[in-house]
Amino acid sequence: MIGCPTLPITRRPPSSFLDPKQVMDRYCSISCGTAASVGVLSHVLYFVRGEHHQHTLQFLQILFYGFLSSSLILAPLLQVQYAQAMQLTFMLIGSYLTALWTSMLIYRVSFHRLNAFPGPRLAKLSKFYQLFTGLRLDAFRRSHEAHQRYGRFVRTGPNELSVISPGAPAAILGPRSSCIRSPWYDYSLYQSMESLHSTRDVAAHEARRRVWDHGFSVKALRDYEGRVTGYTHELIEKISTLSGTTMNASAWFNYWSFDVMGDFAFGKSFNMLKTGKNHFAIDWLESSMILLGIFSPIPWAVPVGSIAPIVGRCFRRFIRWCNEQVDERRDIKTTVPDITSWLLKTAHDKNDVEATKWLHGDSRLLIVAGSDTVAIVLTYIFYYLARNPTHTQKLREELKPLMLSGEPFNVRMVQNAKHLNGVINEALRLHPPTPSGGFRTTPPDGITVDGVFIPGGVNLNVPIYALGRSEECFVRPDDFVPERWYSKPELILDRSGFAPFSLGPYGCIGKELAKMEMRTVVPLLISRFDVRLAPGEDGSRLLYKSRDAFTMRLEELRVIFEERKRG
Repeated sequence: MIGCPTLPITRRPPSSFLDPKQVMDRYCSISCGTAASVGVLSHVLYFVRGEHHQHTLQFLQILFYGFLSSSLILAPLLQVQYAQAMQLTFMLIGSYLTALWTSMLIYRVSFHRLNAFPGPRLAKLSKFYQLFTGLRLDAFRRSHEAHQRYGRFVRTGPNELSVISPGAPAAILGPRSSCIRSPWYDYSLYQSMESLHSTRDVAAHEARRRVWDHGFSVKALRDYEGRVTGYTHELIEKISTLSGTTMNASAWFNYWSFDVMGDFAFGKSFNMLKTGKNHFAIDWLESSMILLGIFSPIPWAVPVGSIAPIVGRCFRRFIRWCNEQVDERRDIKTTVPDITSWLLKTAHDKNDVEATKWLHGDSRLLIVAGSDTVAIVLTYIFYYLARNPTHTQKLREELKPLMLSGEPFNVRMVQNAKHLNGVINEALRLHPPTPSGGFRTTPPDGITVDGVFIPGGVNLNVPIYALGRSEECFVRPDDFVPERWYSKPELILDRSGFAPFSLGPYGCIGKELAKMEMRTVVPLLISRFDVRLAPGEDGSRLLYKSRDAFTMRLEELRVIFEERKRG
């Protein structure tokens, strides 16, 4: 019997691995092509629709854990080393992201609904353009320059427009506007920071605003007058000790305003007027605001940065400190009303997590918005008074018969003083405390602004600084002319260009308190002191080096206050 020949069988040892080149050739072309297709589809079917910035952290986690798990799975499945599996996973993720971003860029350049609007070419590609060009924190100046170049409507991002046409404030910010707050405000969702200023929930905002309204009623403001005047006299005494010497006005007005709002928010002063320097918590706040100014153009960047161990450290410290202070304030029973006493009426129970969250968030709003606004405007007011003493003299002539000799100062004595209000309004017009303005999103059906249709779901910005200097709204828009507000109305072409406190339901709830504070400080200081710029000071640092970090971070203004000679 003839046996069948047996063929030699070559067996691969189980411990051997495929050559890396064979693995890449066999799987890479198909797998990477599939990943790229998924990238394009995820853009077309998902990312191009709606808002996704709130899921950035989850998206990054998916990429990270997906990379680890894919590497662990591919190594035994393909019988390759883990280093080779990691390399292949990198290529798959890279193919996905490259295709996703390429699809986004092509869409934004060629097919986006906002392509008809002019603007910087790179701005239409990515919000990173705003981030990189805004590292100097001069967004309000760049916005003004962009509108001077491109006109009323400027495309400042892939899905964002900046608008300064006269009808923009009413259509976008006003009480009848159908626009809602944009994703910019979602920074508050992280670190439990939601407040009246930041919530995008319309019903929640309306309910919270009703709580705040009590703290800014006419009666409440009268209750606050005595403390504002008291801190102003403390400021006067400090300035008196420095009479005839150079002092940094922006710093001292900052100390005054934070002491006032510390009292209103936490029932105690920061004692910055006494120490002549920042409280440590305010240093944390300053660092946090700089980060907000840098990263705020990209909604998802703030939460990512806030959890970074080093980057967000001051941010987290300030939040914890404010929480501790407001919790202490909740335990204090006081007969002297302050703003927080009204907020506490809805947050008595410490076990009420939701009420406590709102109280914590609103305490930070009080400190930031309530302090910065007034200090900023006062600094600019005294810059103009120091540069042009004729305005100081005009104020004195107006205020002297109103401020009764021997009578304690009362802000109601001067609240209708025309030149005083003109000086305040003109400083607010030229130097709004939040120069980049508020951000809104159009309703699904879109809106029309001065005859121009803007599609639904578009993020809009009304830059208050650029609006206040619009030649469509003001004659000699860059000049400080307080008289335009009472004796020279022809210098105002369209009053809608004046919106330093915003408009409508999201407008600044504390604007009357801010005006009351300014109407207190300016008369009391100019009645006691002459003011002039210090030698070598021309205001250029204040005007051109101050930074936009949502609210302005002012540079030095070196002035000399000198006691007036009597008799």
